[in-house]
Amino acid sequence: MFHKFHWPLGFSAAGTAAGVSYKKGKKDMALFLSNFPAHGAALFTASRVKAAPLIYTQKAILNTRGLVRAVVVNSGSANAATGPQGYRDALETAKWASRGLKLPMDQVWLSSTGVIGPRIKLKNYRKGLKSLLGALRNAGTDEVRSAAEAILTTDTIPKVASAVIKIGGVPVTIWGCCKGSGMIHPVLRGPHGELHATMLGFILTDASIKSGPLQWALEYVADKTFNCVSIDGDTSTNDFVALLANGASGSPEIKGRRTKDYHLFREGLFKVCDHLVDLIALDGEGASRLVQIFVEGARSEKSARSMASVIASSPLVKTAVHGADPNWGRILAAMGRSGVPFEPRRVKIWIGDTLVCKGGMEVPFSDQKVIRYMRNKRIFIRVHLGLGPKKSQYRTCDFTGQYVGINAGYRT
Repeated sequence: MFHKFHWPLGFSAAGTAAGVSYKKGKKDMALFLSNFPAHGAALFTASRVKAAPLIYTQKAILNTRGLVRAVVVNSGSANAATGPQGYRDALETAKWASRGLKLPMDQVWLSSTGVIGPRIKLKNYRKGLKSLLGALRNAGTDEVRSAAEAILTTDTIPKVASAVIKIGGVPVTIWGCCKGSGMIHPVLRGPHGELHATMLGFILTDASIKSGPLQWALEYVADKTFNCVSIDGDTSTNDFVALLANGASGSPEIKGRRTKDYHLFREGLFKVCDHLVDLIALDGEGASRLVQIFVEGARSEKSARSMASVIASSPLVKTAVHGADPNWGRILAAMGRSGVPFEPRRVKIWIGDTLVCKGGMEVPFSDQKVIRYMRNKRIFIRVHLGLGPKKSQYRTCDFTGQYVGINAGYRT
């Protein structure tokens, strides 16, 4: 379902079925365009195997120091592990887009998702670009819907979120869409390689903010949202998040990290990204339950997140969730192999509001009560280490037989 959203001023979007995907008739190309000069920020997969469009986009961002006008996305073909020719293909598609949009080539970013290995179908890609440019002339809600649908692969629903904040009394809109259902365990980094999904995210805002503070905000928010979700523990070659700001709202410019306006913007960005991550976890391939893992009482946020990540990506924990089995021993075992130092005698574990483990041992609890709770659509697992004040969380989903079926026949 495509829920009501707020759309930022000065942006257009379109989607089309170009035949780039191996799925016949599927919408498989999208274009996001700022009608005014814009500043951008982006995060890229930390995988050493990086898709050609991302290599091109990373260079473009550094060349322009974040100036951007458009992002072209295709699904169904990753253009990853395609060698030097794959990069030449990416350059060719960027040239076509820049000519069609009458923009400098390095102000057009590229992104892709799909099958790794095969080269992209250039003839179909070029046809799709022409269709997208034509659709922009009549861009409206339907075209925005098409763009959000065109970036999907095995997703079952479009994933869209928006928020409206006020900067200097002026309404500012932040809108985002993403795709992500399988091969999800993002480790996203900035264009210079600093730490901060296949997961793709495209966020548009009419706020006035330059690339520096925009990048700071995106890295901070992504580290607590996109970098804290796992479906299957696999990081993609194509993970990418783009954030474009064009100032079309007329709001005062957000200039620094210590200002009130910067923090208001970052809070709005967090709301959008946090909702998108919820949708990713709910729509995991074959998923029937969303699981939130909370690790508290840690010495550092980093150690809490590391432990939450291991619990969230444990196949044994995820299958227990699917079977509504309150097998807390699997949670404790995942904690033990996380590499995070802790003392079992201090540990407490809750499933929902039921304490199931204290001091590293079982405490009496009602199996039937917890089983009933674990049949809910959303469940919470909370761990307290008893070591310090820091905490973190991760979102994941259960593992089902359907996940195996989807991925065993992904290409066939």
